[in-house]
Amino acid sequence: MHSPAQYDSSPGQATPFVLTDHASLRMSQRGIRRDQLAAVLRFGRCRHTRGARFYFVGRKEVRRYARSGLDLRPLENLQVLMAPRSDAVITVYRNARLPRD
Repeated sequence: MHSPAQYDSSPGQATPFVLTDHASLRMSQRGIRRDQLAAVLRFGRCRHTRGARFYFVGRKEVRRYARSGLDLRPLENLQVLMAPRSDAVITVYRNARLPRD
């Protein structure tokens, strides 16, 4: 695994995370901000599959939170891959396909 680059301990952060060098690079290349990543961890669905944790915001989450006045449309299809037993973010990307079990 890549070495941790940064640790997010923001107040009100539901899921703390360590941002690996690889994840930080990919976020920069893909124009994904830390606050977007944190929002996916807070409001997204979590699926445990292939020995990792995937957090993602799909259409269901966008619709559900829209009813309470929260606009998650900019986060739709954003996926965060985390290590199974740590708070290390491995990578972040956009993909309309949901992770499979």
